[in-house]
Amino acid sequence: MHTLLAPLLTPDQVQLTDADRSAAIAKLDSAVRQAALAPSQASDRQLQVLAARTRGELRTALSGVPNAAPPRGLTVALSAFTGVWLVACVVQFVVWLALAVFGHFDGPWWLWSDLGLGAIVAILWWTNESYHRKNDVLVVA
Repeated sequence: MHTLLAPLLTPDQVQLTDADRSAAIAKLDSAVRQAALAPSQASDRQLQVLAARTRGELRTALSGVPNAAPPRGLTVALSAFTGVWLVACVVQFVVWLALAVFGHFDGPWWLWSDLGLGAIVAILWWTNESYHRKNDVLVVA
């Protein structure tokens, strides 16, 4: 269960994969081609990317490169909404179960709010992950 929730609750602590590193280096190369980063800065940052172990460390290496890493607010929102969603799921399920035990079984009414909050968590997760999937940066002039 922890391995399923870790990317949602602590997105900056997710271990980097080779694909994450390759995408980060491609973003640095793209930033150099678009003159958003000097080649010497890019080579220093590439060393930081290769030494990084988590996505939080990767964010530090890519700081200042536009659209290269998810904004800090996005990862905080992902963690916060995931926590709220999990608490809401558990509390509502326990209340529903207690009502069912005492003879007030009304179908799984708790699913509606849990699915709604789950959709918000899914959108935040997808947005956060999209930063790690793309291989170039978009420089707005």
